[in-house]
Amino acid sequence: MERRDFLSILGVAAGAPSTHGAGVYTLEADNAGKTLKSPDGKPVLTYLTDKPEGVPLAGNNACCFHPLYTPSGERVTDIAPPDHRDHRGIFFAWQSLDFHRPQGIVRGDFWGWGRFAPTDGRLIQNRDLRLTNSSPNSAEIAVKNDWSVNGETMMTESLAAKTTESHGARILDLVWAFSSDGDVVVNKVAFTGLCVRCRKDGTYWFSNKDGRVDLPDSNALKPELNWPSADWYAHTVVLTTGKTITTALVDHPANPKSTWHEPRSVSFLDPCISALGDVTMPAGKPMVLRYRVIAHDGDVNRAAINALAAEWRSRN
Repeated sequence: MERRDFLSILGVAAGAPSTHGAGVYTLEADNAGKTLKSPDGKPVLTYLTDKPEGVPLAGNNACCFHPLYTPSGERVTDIAPPDHRDHRGIFFAWQSLDFHRPQGIVRGDFWGWGRFAPTDGRLIQNRDLRLTNSSPNSAEIAVKNDWSVNGETMMTESLAAKTTESHGARILDLVWAFSSDGDVVVNKVAFTGLCVRCRKDGTYWFSNKDGRVDLPDSNALKPELNWPSADWYAHTVVLTTGKTITTALVDHPANPKSTWHEPRSVSFLDPCISALGDVTMPAGKPMVLRYRVIAHDGDVNRAAINALAAEWRSRN
């Protein structure tokens, strides 16, 4: 993707105004972030910039999408679950980064695990969150975050997020651009990057284009046990209420090749671009990553997800 195309999607380079009014999506501030509402006033998603009150979220960082809802209004994401208090909805966080600075290498873990790099003083701080385009059928949000170590910005994150509905599903298209004035190395690990933390309060399973996945669980310390590269994986759960919901995550061929870290006990979707080896982002050259999240009611609809995945993956 050319830089001018990314900035066009992002919409904030020229200070594009938010569009509010009857019959279109709106973005409304709340205590911990902003909530996108559909033209009929129903919540679609929230982008959190701070830790929500009363939520036992561990670690330093809160920036994420949570909740995300299906078209019927069922929440698909989870935050601070008992098994991993640092997990937070749809979030992006690398857990083993090397920032090459004039004074030497500065290491950072922004995920919150702390096994391979320090977490103290590693902060993702929101700088801007706005609605850049709105219509009766779609909305676009622009997010800007700083990744800092002990108060010094090491890397900037720009995110263009577009939501719409198609094939009976809610679609969230995510285009990230990360940039730094020094080289950044994403070190080889089993899991890191984009994570979609799904609900697991019920019976659940994973699927891909071929059906239910029966591969062995991934191992957090063994990247070689990740699931193979795929256009998409999905997580379906039959909630204790009896409602069934599905969340799918679609990769893009322009991204570095990923294998997927999928331990079933954790119930997340995590394509890891550094599971096969270190990935370097050269100084001054943005790294652009593209993903599509699909949330729908009911059991996994492979035909619909295949169609939506093919459409997404065909985009330049």
